[in-house]
Amino acid sequence: MKQSFEREPSPERKQFREVADSMQIPVVEFDLEFSLVYANPSALSMLNLSNKVFSNGVHAMDLVVPEQHALVQQALTLLQEDVEPTSLSLRVITGGGIAIPCQIYADRIRTNGKINGFVVYVVDLSRRVATEEKILSRKEILEFMVDYYSFSGIIIVNEKYRFEYVNDKLCDILGRRRSEVLGHDFREFLHPDSLEIVAERYRKRQMGEEVPSVYEYKILRKDGEVRDIRMNVGAIRGNDGKIRTVAQLLDITEEKIGARALEESEHRYRNLVETMDSGLSVDNGDGRMILVNDALCRMLGYDSPADLIGKKITSILHGWTENNIAQKVADRKAGKMEHYEAQLLHKTGGVVPVMVSASPLLDRNDEYVGSMAVFADISELKKTEAEVHFLLDLLLHDIGNQLQLILAGGDFLEKDSPGEQILRSKRYIMDGALRCLELIQKVRRAEESKSEPLAPRHIHTVAIAESELLFKQRGVRVDLGDLDSQIVVYADQALSQLIWNLLENAVIHNPKPETEKEVTISGAISGDIFTLSVIDNGAGIPNEKKAELFNPSRRYGGVGLHLVRRLAEKYGSTPRVRDRVEGHPEEGLRIDIDFKLVHDLKIPQ
Repeated sequence: MKQSFEREPSPERKQFREVADSMQIPVVEFDLEFSLVYANPSALSMLNLSNKVFSNGVHAMDLVVPEQHALVQQALTLLQEDVEPTSLSLRVITGGGIAIPCQIYADRIRTNGKINGFVVYVVDLSRRVATEEKILSRKEILEFMVDYYSFSGIIIVNEKYRFEYVNDKLCDILGRRRSEVLGHDFREFLHPDSLEIVAERYRKRQMGEEVPSVYEYKILRKDGEVRDIRMNVGAIRGNDGKIRTVAQLLDITEEKIGARALEESEHRYRNLVETMDSGLSVDNGDGRMILVNDALCRMLGYDSPADLIGKKITSILHGWTENNIAQKVADRKAGKMEHYEAQLLHKTGGVVPVMVSASPLLDRNDEYVGSMAVFADISELKKTEAEVHFLLDLLLHDIGNQLQLILAGGDFLEKDSPGEQILRSKRYIMDGALRCLELIQKVRRAEESKSEPLAPRHIHTVAIAESELLFKQRGVRVDLGDLDSQIVVYADQALSQLIWNLLENAVIHNPKPETEKEVTISGAISGDIFTLSVIDNGAGIPNEKKAELFNPSRRYGGVGLHLVRRLAEKYGSTPRVRDRVEGHPEEGLRIDIDFKLVHDLKIPQ
């Protein structure tokens, strides 16, 4: 720390200078001639003067810029005349020739009531001035930005609802000049729908109550256009003690329009997704389903999309290998769209044949983020396809065999053929032709049954009629002993064909002599279901072939059992094949078909 400069002080000044030496502000003393006689360390540091300069003598005027000499001289004269001292703002010159802005406080030094010198306290204003200039600069920039370049409207409203300040952006929002806004009640510019809520919140805010700081409302422009506004608002208390509202306003009209358009678009998209007949799934880059529509849930037997979302898409695909999956993922990542057939796993464990339309999903940078698939249930198409194959096979096989029989009979017809041979040939031809007609009639009935609605049918009456016909044509009587004569079920006119084909199949595939063949029709009720059973004592079917008896692609029972399967499905059932005696297939066969019961309805027999 620098030592102070001083000439030999008087005893009474020595104690003061000891105190001044420890002060943080510059302190100097001048004699009556205004020559420097003392400077504390802070003054020496600020003035940056050498001992040599001090030794040569330093006058008060040497420390002030020339243009302020007159001001200093006047102040010194007043001090000499014992006038009450005041402070001065001066620029003090340092030893390096730099002028420092300072605030000067001077007073007289008295000894025994007489003035014998002057003490001066100096406050360095250089940092304060720099700070004030910086603040002023920033204030001007801030005001400029708020007034002219703000992206939001800025307002100050006084305690009487009136605008005290608005920036240019607020004028743009209102479509008015400043002169049309300043001093006006802000309620003049509100839309009627928003007037009450905005005014009420203003009043509560003035009273110090808690209200939302951010909310939306509507305003009316000068041209009558309605605009949507989002306001961020608060209250401040001024120096006068009055509470003012300060707010930032954003015009969000376009944002609202865009949001409504997006909402409508999303609604249409969601409505399309939820009402489409086909199943839809969207999976992410990890192959997990993130969107599933109701149609896919119904298709697979699930209650809601939540049951599937989050699962791997491969969890609903039947029969896919890792290679299949890897290839499909590679195709999607390569941007490939494709259509292919697949099978989906039903919740019950069954499979649903579908036509898949798959496409990749890309982000804005064309990066792969997942895929979308539309699943069209082609179960009916597959059934129709199976029937077409069945009928084609029927044409090629069954009818082809009968035509061979007819041709064989024709080969026996010669001019000189004996009468017995002609009769045998005629029988071949007639049997083949009748069999062809019978097959065609069954196919026709199967097709006709598709469109006929279900209605109450007295099953006992139909069973009796078909049993009598079986006896006439095949010579085998049917046992109807425990079949309830009052049972009424939902079926159609083709019910007679279903029962006939079951009875005929039980007879023609029984290798026993006519007199030993046994056929029984029985029934059982369980809740709303009536189960019809046709039982025979024929050769039966091994367990491994039971499931294939009604498979149209295998044709174990010919067109008759195909018709039975079709009708049973229409009635809501699937034919079940069992042993007549459980565990002994060689002792005969039992076929069960379910019907929905009609309660409290009597059908005339």
